[in-house]
Amino acid sequence: MKRFTPYILLLLLCVACNTKVPTEYGENNSIPQIFPDYTAITIPSNIAPLNYRITEDANKYIVRISNGEEEYIKSGRTTDIPVKEWNKLLSANNDLQVDIFLHKNNKWEKYPTITWHIAQEIDPYISYRLIPPSVESYERLSINQRNLTNFQEDVIYANSMVQTESNGQCINCHHYRNWGTDQMMFHARQYLGGTVIIENGNMKKINLKTDSTISAGVYPAWHPTHNYIAFSTNKTRQSVHTNMNNRIEVFDTESDLILFNTANNSVSIIENDSTELECFPAWAPDGKSLYYVSAYLDYDFGPQREEYIINNHQNIHYNLYRKSFNPETATWGEPELIYDAAAEHKSITLPRISPDGRYLMFTMGDYGVFHIWHKDADLYMMDLKSGETRPLTEINSNDVESYHSWSSNGKWIIFSTRRDDGGFTRLYLSHLKDNGQFTKPFPLPQQDPDYANSFMFSYNIPEFMKEPVKITPQEIASFFKNSETIQANFTKAAK
Repeated sequence: MKRFTPYILLLLLCVACNTKVPTEYGENNSIPQIFPDYTAITIPSNIAPLNYRITEDANKYIVRISNGEEEYIKSGRTTDIPVKEWNKLLSANNDLQVDIFLHKNNKWEKYPTITWHIAQEIDPYISYRLIPPSVESYERLSINQRNLTNFQEDVIYANSMVQTESNGQCINCHHYRNWGTDQMMFHARQYLGGTVIIENGNMKKINLKTDSTISAGVYPAWHPTHNYIAFSTNKTRQSVHTNMNNRIEVFDTESDLILFNTANNSVSIIENDSTELECFPAWAPDGKSLYYVSAYLDYDFGPQREEYIINNHQNIHYNLYRKSFNPETATWGEPELIYDAAAEHKSITLPRISPDGRYLMFTMGDYGVFHIWHKDADLYMMDLKSGETRPLTEINSNDVESYHSWSSNGKWIIFSTRRDDGGFTRLYLSHLKDNGQFTKPFPLPQQDPDYANSFMFSYNIPEFMKEPVKITPQEIASFFKNSETIQANFTKAAK
């Protein structure tokens, strides 16, 4: 990450203020070619600078960014806007106008003005897992947090902090309660493993596997008002294909849903039908219903179950369900089918409900539940008021769209996609308009616009945060080395 000394920053500002916009030029009516593609987008009023590189060849380059009251002028092919100057442009809360001038064939050309529309603020932080390109190098995996108002990135926790040459650790599936970091959790598998619950600076490590559950907790959903976390429990397998576009297939041979009470460390069953594969729980904002996906198997295949699923994974389709819940009594209603994707030979995963309870977004592909490698996977949205469901054509690409999260004000989403190169998962942002349509998505801003092209890690599980995680990675590592694991107690769910 670049850091400027005061001297270098002053020099950059002087270069900017001494650069003059051409007064004589011709008009070029073609769309300016820049990377990343930041043309005709809507951005938050508190986002980091949108640095980009002009991809067209020219002898000289000049860029002017104006809010109608102030302007920033920069020469050169690549912009590198100081955060302080950028915030001055954003402070007027006016749309930004971007003018690009290229000097070619002994004359200046001006391209059509790019408009950056300014919308509501976004949560100032996100967190994500960074995954190296090889499963053999997972010791480099970490959970990081990024300040969206600038380019500051910090490690929340990393595998390398406690594992040894002979004892590896694998961290995954971090989650927060109501976008706040005072209550968060993540899993650590293998060495010193367990589910880590952090509440107001206090940490505990839980073994959620009991004699009555098929595994420890996997995919989490923290209840918005009470001391509950819903988890799926999964027996997961992975295949690598050599002659398919979907190179890696991750699937469950068994999966159920459980409820963990963080106050008394108890586990109870939500759903565990032997002919269903229940997964990916998500609470409604009022906490009175739980959404999840589930695939129906014709029958319980006994010892041949795993072999059947491996051989027929392309015929397994997950539907969307909902169960009512009384948080005061911890009692459940019956499962309710919300979307029959199997009838369309499709499969739903990752349901996420907007904070106002109006919209439910999910990923849908041709089969299976783990769509991060499925090129057919797209984002869809259901209007829970009207029942209308539609593909988000304004967001989707020809490659993978997968994990997605809502901002705390419900006006922004962040989602993972492989649209850039088909191999690495990157993060994109989009704004929800009042009419229920999304604006053109744009990639996570970086200080160096070519950073994403050279960064050999994938972003996974992006989550918005209202604030940074306050506990340090060193404190978490010390906790792993010195803490005891608490065994969860199994209790029967109330009816």
